[in-house]
Amino acid sequence: NQSQEKVENETEAGLEEKNESEVKGETELTSESEVKEESESASESEITGDLELTEESEIESETKSEPKESGFTQVELDYLDNALFIGDSRTLLLYEYAGWEKTDFFAEVGLTIFTVLDRKLATDTNTGDKITVREGLQQKQYDKVYIMLGINELGDPNHDVFLKYYTAVVDDIRKYQPEAIIFIQAILHVSDKKDSEGTYINNIEINARNEKIKTLADNRTIFYIDANEVFDEEGMGKLNSEYTADGVHVKAKYVPIWENFLLSHGVVAE
Repeated sequence: NQSQEKVENETEAGLEEKNESEVKGETELTSESEVKEESESASESEITGDLELTEESEIESETKSEPKESGFTQVELDYLDNALFIGDSRTLLLYEYAGWEKTDFFAEVGLTIFTVLDRKLATDTNTGDKITVREGLQQKQYDKVYIMLGINELGDPNHDVFLKYYTAVVDDIRKYQPEAIIFIQAILHVSDKKDSEGTYINNIEINARNEKIKTLADNRTIFYIDANEVFDEEGMGKLNSEYTADGVHVKAKYVPIWENFLLSHGVVAE
């Protein structure tokens, strides 16, 4: 009997030790599991936080690097200091009669968007020799660049080709003048008399080209401005006959109208 009791006691003691061991093991496993889960949860939280911070940082960086859209404002005449005007015979009118002594002009009769960059219309600041528009754009940095081209291209019926060349020219100007504000000027309309002659120089064609080049403006660094607003006969969409002698070019005495229009469409970088 004593021997049997001894065995039973040893068995009970063994079972108690086993149960304690199992409980302890389960507790340790549970603790380890909870710690692991907490660690994983914390890591996931940290990763999520890092991702959110990264996304916020990227958004903030993009916002800072991308200029905001701007509107037009009234400016003074010195706004045109260190500006460049590129264009055909219509732009030559400004060169000859505006009297802007601190403004540069790359312009000539018959100039087109197809050849503008390769025409020798700029002057080398070191030698005084004539250089191409492309070279001139690389030699001096301007605050603003104004472009008016398109009247001489009306004979080419393909509007998409016209836009393709115009886009390439604007892209090159941006490449050579990274800090400049670019103004794309609408092609000026012709008078009713000129429009009625039935030639390729007509306002339907002009309007179609203007609709194309208007799409190049982003209202951040490239702007479309339309001086037809001040030169057209009211409600007609045609150049006021009083302002022109040949139906195409504005008379010299009306240059101040153009000047006032430009000064009412200034863009001041923030």
